[in-house]
Amino acid sequence: MAEQIKINSLVPPTWNRLKVNDVTVNMPAEKVAGTIADDVKTSPADSNDWNFETGCGADLTAFLEKNDTKPVLVKTEGDKLLSIKKTCTENTADILCFEAGDGETINVLTDLTSDDKTEATSVLRVLVKAGKGAKVNLAQVIRPGKGLTVINDIGTVAEENAQINIIQVFSDGSDIYSGCRTDLKGKEAASENRVGLVRTDGQTIDMNYVMKHLAPVTKAEINVFGALSKKAQKTFRGTIDFVRGCAQSDGAEAENMLLLDDTVVNKTVPLILCTEENVAGSHGATIGKPAEDMLFYMMSRGISREKAIRILERASLEAAANHIEDEAAKQYVLDIIAEKYVND
Repeated sequence: MAEQIKINSLVPPTWNRLKVNDVTVNMPAEKVAGTIADDVKTSPADSNDWNFETGCGADLTAFLEKNDTKPVLVKTEGDKLLSIKKTCTENTADILCFEAGDGETINVLTDLTSDDKTEATSVLRVLVKAGKGAKVNLAQVIRPGKGLTVINDIGTVAEENAQINIIQVFSDGSDIYSGCRTDLKGKEAASENRVGLVRTDGQTIDMNYVMKHLAPVTKAEINVFGALSKKAQKTFRGTIDFVRGCAQSDGAEAENMLLLDDTVVNKTVPLILCTEENVAGSHGATIGKPAEDMLFYMMSRGISREKAIRILERASLEAAANHIEDEAAKQYVLDIIAEKYVND
């Protein structure tokens, strides 16, 4: 029997009638242990050393523990790009751990996909530690087939003067659930999340992103770009949390969402929590239909309205992908986007 759990919980909860405090997902009764590419070197990781909070939350952690999903430490080679490509054919669950030691830089790319015949659930949890002065660049492409439900969960910890950059591109599939939490633990630690998403034909995405400022002079940014059409649904929770003792920290959140017709459902929950006085926090959202004069201009140049909308979708994905630091990873993601829109 499938098990229901709650993930992506908003802390603290808001008015329940809005139905944005969390989301309930059905987890498979039979889970198959995850596997990654044979050329990716891993070793067992101590669960106690990697026991920190993630965006999807405690219920998912409990589910993974109950199903004996073990974390693995993934070996990286300096700043050489590590690509992990996974094509799902059945229920899977992976916990991948990445660690950048003091002063190190690592570049990681994950690409998750499936064919349209696969009816399954894939859980991918990524845990990151960035030591003093370290830099972690994580790029993710999530592009499942129509029958694959994806739960993509991230938890990161940044020590003094560390930098964590996370770029994500979401497209295709049916239901995608994404959580991401960053603990800015050390002085002058910084993190940036950029997300590009396209949902159409009834596709959904539910997101919970948390930046927790725990030390002085920390900096965080969350930027979301997206396009919704044809009964698509999106919920985005974005939290900037200033904890007492994080003086002179700066947190910002921005969302740019195109609603391409009147059938979509868009829910946005920007949240700033603050128990420290000397901080700067901001959030903003630009949500609405594309300007008719812009569409008219494109159509007057021989571009159909449908094609114009596809161009805007592609731009939403590229707005995130263009910020990937590693050139090989950036080109890989841009090529995937180009292939998706090759007939346009």
